[in-house]
Amino acid sequence: MEWFRKYGVTLLVVALLAGAVVFLIVNGGEPKEELALPEGGTVEVTPNDEMRVRTAETDPVIDPATYTLAVTGMVERTQSFTFDELLAMQAEERLVDLPCVEGWTETALWKGTRLIPLLESAGVLEGADNVVFSSPGGYTTSLTLADIDETDPLLAYGANGEMLPHEQGFPLRLVVPDRLGYKWIKWVTSIEVISGEYEGYWESRGYSNEADASNR
Repeated sequence: MEWFRKYGVTLLVVALLAGAVVFLIVNGGEPKEELALPEGGTVEVTPNDEMRVRTAETDPVIDPATYTLAVTGMVERTQSFTFDELLAMQAEERLVDLPCVEGWTETALWKGTRLIPLLESAGVLEGADNVVFSSPGGYTTSLTLADIDETDPLLAYGANGEMLPHEQGFPLRLVVPDRLGYKWIKWVTSIEVISGEYEGYWESRGYSNEADASNR
Protein backbone atom coordinates (compact mmCIF):
# COMPACT_ATOMS: atom_id res chain seq x y z
CA MET A 1 0.00 0.00 0.00
CA GLU A 2 2.90 2.36 0.72
CA TRP A 3 4.10 1.88 -2.88
CA PHE A 4 0.72 3.00 -4.21
CA ARG A 5 0.67 6.05 -1.95
CA LYS A 6 4.23 7.02 -2.83
CA TYR A 7 3.59 7.07 -6.56
CA GLY A 8 0.12 8.58 -6.37
CA VAL A 9 -1.58 5.56 -7.90
CA THR A 10 -5.27 5.11 -7.18
CA LEU A 11 -6.34 1.68 -6.02
CA LEU A 12 -9.88 0.65 -6.89
CA VAL A 13 -11.38 -2.31 -5.06
CA VAL A 14 -14.83 -3.35 -6.20
CA ALA A 15 -17.12 -5.03 -3.64
CA LEU A 16 -20.75 -6.03 -3.70
CA LEU A 17 -22.59 -4.87 -0.57
CA ALA A 18 -26.36 -5.29 -0.21
CA GLY A 19 -26.79 -5.34 -3.96
CA ALA A 20 -24.97 -2.03 -4.55
CA VAL A 21 -21.56 -1.62 -6.17
CA VAL A 22 -19.10 0.11 -3.87
CA PHE A 23 -15.70 1.43 -4.96
CA LEU A 24 -13.02 1.86 -2.31
CA ILE A 25 -10.55 4.52 -3.38
CA VAL A 26 -7.19 5.11 -1.76
CA ASN A 27 -5.32 8.14 -3.09
CA GLY A 28 -2.58 9.91 -1.17
CA GLY A 29 -3.43 7.93 1.97
CA GLU A 30 -6.99 9.31 2.28
CA PRO A 31 -9.55 6.47 1.87
CA LYS A 32 -12.79 7.28 0.09
CA GLU A 33 -15.77 5.20 -0.87
CA GLU A 34 -18.17 5.64 -3.76
CA LEU A 35 -21.72 4.64 -2.85
CA ALA A 36 -24.17 3.77 -5.57
CA LEU A 37 -27.46 5.52 -4.81
CA PRO A 38 -30.82 3.78 -5.30
CA GLU A 39 -32.05 6.72 -7.40
CA GLY A 40 -28.97 6.54 -9.60
CA GLY A 41 -25.53 8.04 -9.58
CA THR A 42 -22.81 7.76 -6.96
CA VAL A 43 -21.47 9.85 -4.10
CA GLU A 44 -17.97 9.86 -2.65
CA VAL A 45 -17.81 9.44 1.13
CA THR A 46 -15.41 8.62 3.94
CA PRO A 47 -15.90 4.95 4.95
CA ASN A 48 -17.45 4.58 8.40
CA ASP A 49 -14.51 2.59 9.72
CA GLU A 50 -12.08 5.26 8.50
CA MET A 51 -13.79 8.21 10.20
CA ARG A 52 -11.64 9.90 12.83
CA VAL A 53 -12.80 9.74 16.44
CA ARG A 54 -12.63 13.01 18.38
CA THR A 55 -14.38 12.90 21.75
CA ALA A 56 -14.14 15.25 24.73
CA GLU A 57 -16.06 12.94 27.05
CA THR A 58 -16.18 9.31 28.13
CA ASP A 59 -18.12 7.17 25.68
CA PRO A 60 -21.55 6.64 27.23
CA VAL A 61 -23.28 3.28 27.23
CA ILE A 62 -26.67 3.84 25.60
CA ASP A 63 -29.26 1.13 25.08
CA PRO A 64 -31.48 2.12 22.14
CA ALA A 65 -34.32 0.14 23.71
CA THR A 66 -34.45 2.56 26.66
CA TYR A 67 -33.08 5.67 24.95
CA THR A 68 -35.13 8.87 24.98
CA LEU A 69 -34.58 12.30 23.46
CA ALA A 70 -36.02 15.13 25.55
CA VAL A 71 -37.07 18.52 24.15
CA THR A 72 -37.53 20.99 27.01
CA GLY A 73 -37.11 24.61 28.08
CA MET A 74 -38.98 27.48 26.47
CA VAL A 75 -41.51 25.34 24.64
CA GLU A 76 -45.29 25.00 24.79
CA ARG A 77 -45.11 21.23 25.14
CA THR A 78 -42.22 19.25 26.63
CA GLN A 79 -41.48 16.34 24.32
CA SER A 80 -39.86 12.94 24.77
CA PHE A 81 -39.06 10.61 21.88
CA THR A 82 -37.94 6.99 21.97
CA PHE A 83 -35.47 5.72 19.41
CA ASP A 84 -38.22 3.75 17.67
CA GLU A 85 -40.33 6.91 17.43
CA LEU A 86 -37.43 8.77 15.85
CA LEU A 87 -36.92 5.94 13.36
CA ALA A 88 -40.62 6.10 12.46
CA MET A 89 -40.42 9.80 11.55
CA GLN A 90 -39.84 10.97 8.02
CA ALA A 91 -36.18 10.34 7.27
CA GLU A 92 -33.84 12.34 5.09
CA GLU A 93 -30.43 11.48 3.65
CA ARG A 94 -27.92 14.23 2.92
CA LEU A 95 -24.34 14.34 1.76
CA VAL A 96 -22.67 16.69 4.29
CA ASP A 97 -19.03 17.52 4.98
CA LEU A 98 -17.78 17.30 8.56
CA PRO A 99 -15.04 19.98 8.89
CA CYS A 100 -12.73 19.84 11.92
CA VAL A 101 -10.77 22.71 13.49
CA GLU A 102 -7.70 20.48 13.05
CA GLY A 103 -7.92 21.14 9.30
CA TRP A 104 -9.32 17.87 7.95
CA THR A 105 -12.74 17.23 6.43
CA GLU A 106 -14.71 14.00 6.16
CA THR A 107 -17.83 13.39 4.13
CA ALA A 108 -20.73 11.04 4.75
CA LEU A 109 -24.23 10.38 3.52
CA TRP A 110 -26.03 11.05 6.80
CA LYS A 111 -29.53 9.73 7.51
CA GLY A 112 -31.90 10.96 10.18
CA THR A 113 -34.78 13.21 11.05
CA ARG A 114 -34.73 17.00 10.69
CA LEU A 115 -34.41 19.05 13.86
CA ILE A 116 -36.79 21.83 12.82
CA PRO A 117 -40.00 19.72 12.82
CA LEU A 118 -39.21 18.51 16.36
CA LEU A 119 -38.90 22.09 17.58
CA GLU A 120 -42.10 23.02 15.76
CA SER A 121 -43.88 20.09 17.40
CA ALA A 122 -42.77 21.33 20.83
CA GLY A 123 -43.76 24.91 20.02
CA VAL A 124 -40.93 27.38 20.62
CA LEU A 125 -42.06 30.24 22.86
CA GLU A 126 -41.64 33.91 22.05
CA GLY A 127 -38.36 35.29 23.38
CA ALA A 128 -36.37 32.09 22.86
CA ASP A 129 -33.33 32.43 20.63
CA ASN A 130 -30.94 29.57 21.42
CA VAL A 131 -31.03 25.78 21.62
CA VAL A 132 -28.69 23.79 23.87
CA PHE A 133 -27.77 20.17 23.07
CA SER A 134 -26.44 17.80 25.74
CA SER A 135 -25.10 14.25 25.98
CA PRO A 136 -24.83 11.90 28.99
CA GLY A 137 -21.10 12.50 29.37
CA GLY A 138 -21.57 16.20 30.05
CA TYR A 139 -20.68 17.54 26.60
CA THR A 140 -22.81 20.46 25.47
CA THR A 141 -23.03 22.86 22.54
CA SER A 142 -25.62 25.24 21.18
CA LEU A 143 -27.08 26.77 18.04
CA THR A 144 -29.09 29.93 17.67
CA LEU A 145 -32.55 29.57 16.20
CA ALA A 146 -31.29 31.66 13.29
CA ASP A 147 -28.45 29.15 12.72
CA ILE A 148 -30.95 26.29 12.81
CA ASP A 149 -33.14 28.00 10.21
CA GLU A 150 -30.07 28.58 8.03
CA THR A 151 -28.44 25.14 8.27
CA ASP A 152 -31.51 22.88 8.76
CA PRO A 153 -29.62 20.31 10.93
CA LEU A 154 -30.26 16.58 10.97
CA LEU A 155 -30.47 14.36 14.03
CA ALA A 156 -28.64 11.49 12.39
CA TYR A 157 -28.81 7.82 13.31
CA GLY A 158 -27.28 6.52 10.09
CA ALA A 159 -24.21 7.08 7.92
CA ASN A 160 -23.36 5.73 4.47
CA GLY A 161 -26.25 3.28 4.35
CA GLU A 162 -25.56 1.80 7.80
CA MET A 163 -26.50 2.55 11.38
CA LEU A 164 -24.27 5.22 12.89
CA PRO A 165 -21.25 3.64 14.61
CA HIS A 166 -21.22 4.00 18.40
CA GLU A 167 -17.99 5.98 18.37
CA GLN A 168 -19.60 8.44 15.94
CA GLY A 169 -22.50 9.13 18.29
CA PHE A 170 -25.09 6.35 18.00
CA PRO A 171 -27.97 6.49 18.53
CA LEU A 172 -28.19 10.19 17.60
CA ARG A 173 -25.69 12.76 16.38
CA LEU A 174 -26.34 16.34 15.37
CA VAL A 175 -25.29 17.06 11.77
CA VAL A 176 -24.92 20.79 11.10
CA PRO A 177 -24.02 21.76 7.51
CA ASP A 178 -21.38 24.51 7.21
CA ARG A 179 -20.52 24.41 10.92
CA LEU A 180 -17.34 23.06 12.51
CA GLY A 181 -17.31 19.61 14.05
CA TYR A 182 -17.54 20.65 17.70
CA LYS A 183 -21.15 21.65 16.98
CA TRP A 184 -21.82 18.09 15.75
CA ILE A 185 -22.53 16.75 19.23
CA LYS A 186 -22.61 12.96 19.63
CA TRP A 187 -25.01 10.85 21.73
CA VAL A 188 -27.62 13.62 21.93
CA THR A 189 -30.15 12.99 24.71
CA SER A 190 -31.37 16.50 25.52
CA ILE A 191 -32.47 19.54 23.52
CA GLU A 192 -33.28 22.63 25.58
CA VAL A 193 -34.70 25.84 24.14
CA ILE A 194 -33.45 28.92 26.00
CA SER A 195 -33.19 32.70 25.86
CA GLY A 196 -29.71 34.21 25.75
CA GLU A 197 -26.31 33.08 24.55
CA TYR A 198 -24.90 29.78 25.76
CA GLU A 199 -21.28 28.60 25.69
CA GLY A 200 -20.81 24.85 25.45
CA TYR A 201 -17.82 22.64 26.23
CA TRP A 202 -15.43 23.99 23.58
CA GLU A 203 -17.02 27.41 23.26
CA SER A 204 -16.34 28.09 26.96
CA ARG A 205 -12.71 27.20 26.23
CA GLY A 206 -12.29 29.88 23.58
CA TYR A 207 -13.79 28.34 20.45
CA SER A 208 -16.09 30.53 18.36
CA ASN A 209 -19.78 30.12 19.15
CA GLU A 210 -20.58 30.72 15.47
CA ALA A 211 -18.31 27.81 14.35
CA ASP A 212 -18.54 28.99 10.74
CA ALA A 213 -16.65 26.39 8.68
CA SER A 214 -15.74 28.97 6.04
CA ASN A 215 -13.60 30.79 8.63
CA ARG A 216 -11.53 27.72 9.50
